[in-house]
Amino acid sequence: MAKRLFGTSGIRGSIAENVTTDLALGLGRALGTYLKGTGGVGVSTDARTSREMLRGAFISGVLSTGVDVVDLGIVPMPTTAFHSVFKGINASVIITASHNPPADNGFKFFTRGREFIRTEEVFLEERVEDKKFLIADWSQVGRLSHYDIRDDFLGRVKEFALERGSISSGTRVLVDAANGAATNYTPHLLRELGFSVVTINSHQDGYFPGRPAEPSPKNLQDTMRIAKESDFAVTLCHDGDGDRLAVIDEEGRFIDQNRVIALFARDEVKRHDGGRVVVSIDTSSVIDELVKAEGGEVVRAPLGSLQERLALDKEGIIIFASEPWKPIFTDLGGWMDGVAGAARLSQMVDEIGDESCIKLMKTVPEYPMLRDNIPCPDEVKPRFLPIVKEILIQEITGVEKILEEDGIRIERNDGSYLLVRVSGTEPKARLYIGAKTQETLDSLEKIGREAMDRATEQALKRS
Repeated sequence: MAKRLFGTSGIRGSIAENVTTDLALGLGRALGTYLKGTGGVGVSTDARTSREMLRGAFISGVLSTGVDVVDLGIVPMPTTAFHSVFKGINASVIITASHNPPADNGFKFFTRGREFIRTEEVFLEERVEDKKFLIADWSQVGRLSHYDIRDDFLGRVKEFALERGSISSGTRVLVDAANGAATNYTPHLLRELGFSVVTINSHQDGYFPGRPAEPSPKNLQDTMRIAKESDFAVTLCHDGDGDRLAVIDEEGRFIDQNRVIALFARDEVKRHDGGRVVVSIDTSSVIDELVKAEGGEVVRAPLGSLQERLALDKEGIIIFASEPWKPIFTDLGGWMDGVAGAARLSQMVDEIGDESCIKLMKTVPEYPMLRDNIPCPDEVKPRFLPIVKEILIQEITGVEKILEEDGIRIERNDGSYLLVRVSGTEPKARLYIGAKTQETLDSLEKIGREAMDRATEQALKRS
């Protein structure tokens, strides 16, 4: 069996140990082999310092199979995905580690506007492992060209946004672009939509000098302070490659991702007069509350599996999908898009919130939540979850639904839920709880922690 290279979101890791130039060359050759030496591939990067060495190696590998390459330069991840629907383009690839530290890098592969699904990833992994690559004759090697895709992508997103909202009359928006690939995308798009935009961390720099690339509350302290001390209606923050969107209100408060997802999902369900929303297993029931009120349906999927669901949706039933931070507007495409998300959020603040993020978010309930983890050695993980399930089913009352696709999620008839899952990358088990009252959350937390501790102890004894 070939070594697994892909995680829940592409390939990522240290350029010294994991994502090396040797791997980049092998992936390029594997992709060209998958495409049978024909067609075209788009290649882009984020702003990381290792981008040139990995891009050169990867492009060389693709060209060696006879496949042509279009070099897109530094562009956001959603732009790369958008390129994969162009005529003559069979796949597009971005070299990025998204929100990871600057010493990391990685690869994400797209075809027909969506990420590669598992069967496609396995093919690449097997070819990298066995090195059975297609080799083109000297007269048939691929050709390299360059294309500036920025206006094409921004034009399409602007068109999408104007199908849903109007031009602003100058509402003030702050954009924290994380020194990443979206620095010259989101601010330009918002200005095209009539907003008055101020930017920070807005020059591309692979050292991420302004803040770490992940737009988490702990990394956005300076941005939240600026938001509080200024007069912006909303502050929008990206990660290194622009697929993530974090939101800060005018009081400098970080908006919980579940409420942002619920806001987008409700809007799309309204516009489609129903439809299916697919979200990851770790999301809150506030999404269900808003979507069901508008006649829609919510389906949960394991982390990293949204693309599989979209690939199977031949009838176009899914009208919105999201993991925390990463919205997918299916009318636009099958990719996670923080740039389009920034445009829509700004329009909603402008129109529904009357130029106030606080007023807009009052339309979405805010419930207490907990996210935490406990140590869970890798060797006990296979035994851990069955034991946790057995304990939780005995302890939790009012159970309405049990989901077991990615861990164990117990949903109760009062709208609360508890999820336990094991990490795929660290020796940890994760606990997620949501409830409508702090009292209920505290009660579920006590049950959840005790169950996880007992399960770990029992699993260790059986090992």
